[in-house]
Amino acid sequence: MVVAGESLDENGMLVDFKALKLALAEHLDRYDHSIAVNSADPFLPALQAHFPEQATVVFENEEPSTENIAKQIYGYVARVLLEGFVEGPYQILPGKVFLERVRVTETPATWAEYSE
Repeated sequence: MVVAGESLDENGMLVDFKALKLALAEHLDRYDHSIAVNSADPFLPALQAHFPEQATVVFENEEPSTENIAKQIYGYVARVLLEGFVEGPYQILPGKVFLERVRVTETPATWAEYSE
């Protein structure tokens, strides 16, 4: 992902990447080793019966393409940056950092990027 902002903080950083990692970890981890499926897929009930709930990522009436994954992640990250985040000493000030784009990689030579 690419983030941007108008100024650096007193530590010379736009955003503390540790804070960003903490803010995004749970959301991004759900894509790791999961089955991504369209909610309209007729096999969805069988998949949900066979696999634990956290192992299935359902895309509401859209294909789970790399492009749609990038779009979903973009929306989540943009919201976190707009609303801010605090966990212990780690924080992201609301609206100080903006998301420019998200890249989701399929292979070393192929990826999809999403921006608004």
